[in-house]
Amino acid sequence: MAKNKNILQYTGAMVLGLHDALVSQTGIIVGLAFALADERLIILSSVIAAVAASLSMGASNYLAQKSDANPRAIIAGVYTGIAYLVTAALLTIPFAIISNRFFALGITFVISVLIIFGFNYWMARAHGRPFIGRFLEMLGICVGVSVAAFAIGQLAKYFLGVSI
Repeated sequence: MAKNKNILQYTGAMVLGLHDALVSQTGIIVGLAFALADERLIILSSVIAAVAASLSMGASNYLAQKSDANPRAIIAGVYTGIAYLVTAALLTIPFAIISNRFFALGITFVISVLIIFGFNYWMARAHGRPFIGRFLEMLGICVGVSVAAFAIGQLAKYFLGVSI
């Protein structure tokens, strides 16, 4: 139980990494899936974005925690970066094992919903907080960003005349 309480003090850091990955990485993957026909390009772009963003998120949270005089700022930053990277990897994996990019995208959405459900369920149980409102809020934000990314990808493809 002591170990569980230790992890609970970093839930904010995990939420930061996990939620940012769900929102930004899902948005990136949706945009790429509709802009690019080659799954390898989707995977390559997603991996590059995930690694860069996880390092950036971890470093940013470290600096934020350090400026708040948190003596465990580095640990919070590591939790943020790892949460981002693991989430982004889970969202990208379908493109590595499924050749149809639209089916892979559907699986990515299912994984995204399962991550949101599982994390919010864990948070609700661990902190004694309501579950459904937090779950729906996180899901709504993720879907909204994905729809926006889809629109941006389509507009960019049209106006730039790109067809890959």
